[in-house]
Amino acid sequence: MSQKRKRTPSPPSIHPHPEIYISPPITDRSSKFTAYFSPTLPPHTLQSHPLFATASHKILAWRHESSQCALPGQPPHYETGHDDDGEKHGGKTVEAVLTQLRVTGSCVVARWYGGVMLGPVRFTHMETCARAAVGKWREAEDEVAARKRKVEVEGVERGRLARTLVERDGSIVVLRRMAGEKEGRVREAMVAGMAEVEGGGGSDEVAGTAVVQSSAAAVVDVSPGKAAPGYPSMPIDRLRALDKARDATLAFLLKRISKAEADLAALGEAKEQP
Repeated sequence: MSQKRKRTPSPPSIHPHPEIYISPPITDRSSKFTAYFSPTLPPHTLQSHPLFATASHKILAWRHESSQCALPGQPPHYETGHDDDGEKHGGKTVEAVLTQLRVTGSCVVARWYGGVMLGPVRFTHMETCARAAVGKWREAEDEVAARKRKVEVEGVERGRLARTLVERDGSIVVLRRMAGEKEGRVREAMVAGMAEVEGGGGSDEVAGTAVVQSSAAAVVDVSPGKAAPGYPSMPIDRLRALDKARDATLAFLLKRISKAEADLAALGEAKEQP
């Protein structure tokens, strides 16, 4: 009569590890299976990791690029291997997963024996866990790649926005000066018209005073502000907000200029009428 296998403790609580990707556990008749994949750790270093020190079996497989140089234009060679650790054919099952998924690294499927023989289905559990652990790694790699692409895209956008903001700052200065000058001409024309209607010797003095006042207003309107901030170092959201604000400012200044030109045209027509 065969002796029953000794039941082993359940796996310990799992803590994240920067070089190990862990599958969800599979429980079958009190036995638990969990896979641990690492693209960087040496096979036996992974197999001896304390994360699964209490496991009954630590089925190991690895697949790494060979140190032998492949011929130019030929795919690289890979070295594979496995350690059943008491689960006959288990290591070969995990090794096949690494080969099928075309990944390089080490994978351990840890089994905590629950006291009941499972038969061939245990190999299915090993394969499922191994695939899931590799999938966790691929998800993490995709996230890293996505973040990298986002940073690159935002870097390009940041450079474009920084250049655009500098150009728009210059346009705002020019348009603000133009708006002030045109609005000053409107005030001068209005004062001159009032002086002609009122008549009298004081008209020149009134007109002169108006010109001085309008000129002073124009100077205040275009006085330089603070030095432009360092756009390239600003957060992308701040640059986007500033870009919208500059659009609004440019639109407002263009409206001021259009209104001043319309007022000047109207004042000119009124002056020409008998």
